[in-house]
Amino acid sequence: MQGLQQLFYLHGIGFDFVKYDGEHVIFDNITRQAALECCGVNPHDPQTIENLNFELDIAPWTRVVEEVTLCSSESGKFVLKIHESLKHSMVGIKAQAVGIDKTILLSACEENGEYIHNGERYIGVDVVLGQLPIGYFDMTLEGAFGEVSSELWSVPKHCYNPYYYDSSKKPLGISLQLYTLKSDRNYGIGDFADLQQLIDLFALQGGDFVLLNPLHLLFSDSPEEASPYSPSHRCLINPLYIALDDIEQTVGNDCAQRFTSTADVGSGRATSSKFIDYTKTSNLKYKLFERLYECWLESPFREDCFNQFIDAKQVILSGLELSRFEWFLQWLCSEQLASCQALCIAKGMEIGLVNDLAVGCTGGGLEFGSYQSCFTEKANIGAPPDPWAEQGQNWGMPALNPIRIKQNKFAYFKSLVRSNLNQVGALRIDHVMSLRRLWWCFTSEERELGCYVYYPFDYLLAILKIESHLHHSLVIGEDLGVVPPEVTQALHESAIFGNTLFYFEKNHEGEFKANEELRENALIMVANHDVPPFHGWWTEKDIDIKYEYGLIDKHQSHHQKHARTVEKQRLVKWLSEHGGVDFDMSALSQEVYRAVMQILAKSPSKLLAIQLDDLDSQAFPVNIPGTNKEYPNWRRKLNHELNELFEFNKNFIQHLNAIRKQ
Repeated sequence: MQGLQQLFYLHGIGFDFVKYDGEHVIFDNITRQAALECCGVNPHDPQTIENLNFELDIAPWTRVVEEVTLCSSESGKFVLKIHESLKHSMVGIKAQAVGIDKTILLSACEENGEYIHNGERYIGVDVVLGQLPIGYFDMTLEGAFGEVSSELWSVPKHCYNPYYYDSSKKPLGISLQLYTLKSDRNYGIGDFADLQQLIDLFALQGGDFVLLNPLHLLFSDSPEEASPYSPSHRCLINPLYIALDDIEQTVGNDCAQRFTSTADVGSGRATSSKFIDYTKTSNLKYKLFERLYECWLESPFREDCFNQFIDAKQVILSGLELSRFEWFLQWLCSEQLASCQALCIAKGMEIGLVNDLAVGCTGGGLEFGSYQSCFTEKANIGAPPDPWAEQGQNWGMPALNPIRIKQNKFAYFKSLVRSNLNQVGALRIDHVMSLRRLWWCFTSEERELGCYVYYPFDYLLAILKIESHLHHSLVIGEDLGVVPPEVTQALHESAIFGNTLFYFEKNHEGEFKANEELRENALIMVANHDVPPFHGWWTEKDIDIKYEYGLIDKHQSHHQKHARTVEKQRLVKWLSEHGGVDFDMSALSQEVYRAVMQILAKSPSKLLAIQLDDLDSQAFPVNIPGTNKEYPNWRRKLNHELNELFEFNKNFIQHLNAIRKQ
């Protein structure tokens, strides 16, 4: 393999994939060349191709080590690449932070690979340092090749996960979209005080974790861009979640009193509409934020802590510049989120908060602006054709360049993982297959094209393993859809839980899987934000809603209802086989849902989550994939307040918890 074909491979440009219907698709050269052009590479320049092939394939064998060196934390083993003439020389290795200062005879090291270039042979040798602490450490090597340096990544075999090999614990959780919480004290959008109330109520009934929607920073100047999965910056938090009546611990009593006495804090509370008015809520809360900041500036309580917070965040975020006001809001967010996690632990929860990391960011946001050099020029990420979108999906978020993501020792990806693992007990990664490959959408000569592009999987996985241990947090990978087999195996070996939805757990005949066949090392849920809540599904109101909003026509509605009837019949059969309870098609949705959950509670799956929307008997989905302004996505609120929901469902939740703890 030489020339352009070699560059495709080295740059991660995919060759083929298996479509959802089993068709083997091979990407043509025009598509693959266009993908390279999105990375700023001219595929028609032979010299460019030759130079890049040398840099990506040959040069690493001449450099001894790269900027980053992967190393097993258990054995301290890593690979050096040397010219074979140096096989009998010595190399000095220093890593001061872990107390390493030793000299190794390379001839005593086992060979691990070779490369022949211009008649010269280069070899890889295994160097073993012994057991190391987990983390990133500066390392220098000195020998006949001169002196070189590298960041040594001491990588554990798997992520932090005390449940992976212990079948005696099966935590029960609840999943929710925080902004949907309804209360008489918030400003029309759920906030961190509402979250604290939920934690109190759920912990009383034995709950172990709370799975949140992404809390990422959105757009204060465009509040209607409300999708938590299309954020401005994934390392920052949306200030609309700040609870303005829970600030005293952070800003001090004097500031809190000045604020409440001079600001109109009562106006705009308890908005009762079914959908959030983001413009109204954002305008109101930001006026209050500005007044709060003015009050704090009069006597800046804990200013040293505030400055330390900014310094620490700027280190993680490569010197991101925000105004003092913007940092102030981030500080409040961070403090209130930390208080929520501390409350989880104090109340006896096994895990606590589970954060959600979106798969990408928008091209007009802070994150893209900060790390623009890591992205492609013209490609967006999306999904290949499937039964729900025959033309494929373009999610409208810029694609990362698989070569440039390595910049500064993968500083960008480190910042994402660190920021989202901080102050929580676990991290769910949306579309975890993105660690290995992503579908790119781009145009060439006015043609819409797409292909898979592959990323440095081993390095991204290594960061997850290291950071999960440093933060003592679990990792859950949302692996719905077509998952490459190497990803499935790597997730399993890395103790990363999968994430399954009961709706999609079918056998080859389309029947719901037997309960005992459900994946053990996974978080199982009936539904999530991209599918109808159970009440809507069982009553078929989700189909009525799509028809009402003009998303489907009458014929499509009839066809979907017929298909749903078949699905419901299969569910009734599954319930009869597993629970010994016979339902008919007219059964109440809440009774059917509870029966399903009680069976799932007995499944092998290590994690089980109730969806708050299902306790609320929601008919309206929070999001309908493929829609933007056709349906009010990310705006629908709950019907009931938390006290009502947990009082009505307490026996049910306690029963589920008893089953899980048996």
